[in-house]
Amino acid sequence: MTDHRVFANVKIYSNFAEIIQPLGKLPLEFPAEDWSDIRSDSITLIGLNINITQQTITEKKQSLNNLQIYVRSPSSSNTETKFLRATMIDENRNLVKLIDKDISKEAIYITVQSDHIVYNDEPSQSKYYVNFTYDTTDAVYLSYLRSNLNWKTRYQLNLFEESKQAIIIAMADIRNDGKSKIDIEHGELIGGEINLRMFEQHRSERYEIREHAVMYAPANAHFSTTSSPPTVSRGEELAGLYLFSINQSFSIDGKTNYLLPMFRPQVTVERYGLIRKSFFGVTANSNGKAQRSYRLSSDRFLSRGNCIIREYDRLVGETFLPDLAANDKHDFSVGQDSDIIYKENITLISSRTYNQTIQPASKEFEERTQSVYFINLLLKNFKKNRSVKVEYKQNIYARSVKLTVNNAGFIQDGSIIKLTTTLSADDEKFFSYRIEIIH
Repeated sequence: MTDHRVFANVKIYSNFAEIIQPLGKLPLEFPAEDWSDIRSDSITLIGLNINITQQTITEKKQSLNNLQIYVRSPSSSNTETKFLRATMIDENRNLVKLIDKDISKEAIYITVQSDHIVYNDEPSQSKYYVNFTYDTTDAVYLSYLRSNLNWKTRYQLNLFEESKQAIIIAMADIRNDGKSKIDIEHGELIGGEINLRMFEQHRSERYEIREHAVMYAPANAHFSTTSSPPTVSRGEELAGLYLFSINQSFSIDGKTNYLLPMFRPQVTVERYGLIRKSFFGVTANSNGKAQRSYRLSSDRFLSRGNCIIREYDRLVGETFLPDLAANDKHDFSVGQDSDIIYKENITLISSRTYNQTIQPASKEFEERTQSVYFINLLLKNFKKNRSVKVEYKQNIYARSVKLTVNNAGFIQDGSIIKLTTTLSADDEKFFSYRIEIIH
């Protein structure tokens, strides 16, 4: 069996790859190693004006029945193991025929454990054959999906002073999870969500190997004869997905990650402390710390992927970026900021219960409770050398919410009460607002 695969055209997705290549001689033969990674119901022919009239998929394996083998003798002991020549009668049951003089002079039939069988030659594995009948006058290509070739994006976000442009570095991490080396003549990475599943076997085992092999990928993954390594083009939108072309052929060894630099987008990052709370109608005093939060936007589409964040050349956190459209914004938090604290007091001012009819012409009604709450909020910045932006968001769970008194720039967005403010170094501010809610 060859340990080398050559693919003409490969479209690589986040959890599978589509292989497209000129149709070879029929029937097509796939070894068991390849077949375990192929989604068999995806195998088809593509081309202009092609009409498939029949398709068959057949598994063939050379039978072991009547094969001469050796098996562990039933009369073997823990201290002495004997092997006897035998004939395989039924490979499905491991039923064999042999003569063991310690048991009988005549041939006997027994079933044996798989690890008690010794073969003279390596047993053959199944092979799978795919055949088509079709009508066309144009070129015909074979297409199918493989689960052992995929990709993801890795990001590193570098932040500096507020006046300095943030830098995000994007790398395409292409993974060959198979055992064989793969040559790709033309590759394309597909970003965006596609509703198609591929099976995965031994996922935890694969992940362990992946993390171990990634550092060796750049040295072992070359197919192009040009001196410069392949590069990934800027993404182009198509049907809600984004296509990233790889400009030249390349190779990936088995069990290897191959990392390629992608485009360098222009990004803006806003840093702030986030206080996010939930209110269910219970009066209480609370306090806590703000979350170290970021608001990211890019001038180009960003495909989903893990992102390492560094500030002033120090690692400060990690997040997962979703698929992000150009100029859209994504907010995320990476941990608490101990220097930004809040104290909040919620007081019930009044409450009344009444009945509300369900429909104007109906006599059925539901009981409602209208409550008015007054909220006092203290924000403090303990940083001695710089100001900070703070965003406060109170998510209120009720049938209806109304902001009735506002002395400091609070706004209502649906059921969320919001405030944005800036705290100078070693500064604190007091805020208050009143809400009316109905349960």
